[in-house]
Amino acid sequence: MVFSSRYGKATMGRLAALLVAGALGMDASAAGAACVGLGQARALVQAGTIVPLMSALGAARGATKGEMIAGSLCGSTGNYRYVVTFLRTDGRVVRVTIDARTGEVVSVK
Repeated sequence: MVFSSRYGKATMGRLAALLVAGALGMDASAAGAACVGLGQARALVQAGTIVPLMSALGAARGATKGEMIAGSLCGSTGNYRYVVTFLRTDGRVVRVTIDARTGEVVSVK
């Protein structure tokens, strides 16, 4: 296959994991809440309503290892959540949900 020889096995593994995650519905909208755009997220951080994404990523990286492959901010006033998806070295896709107000990990699935 031209793609695998050109980009390598690691890239093929990441692509496969992303396709599986998408097929399983493992995206931020699966959390059951509307996601917000970058502009609205920036305004929420500046207002002190939520912690910055980098703080949330620190908590997420403490909860699991692997390469971050997706991240979203979802929810509504008073109940925002960062949903960060990782691809572990064993090929498993893990979704970490962080309370955007406190920066604490809520769940790891």
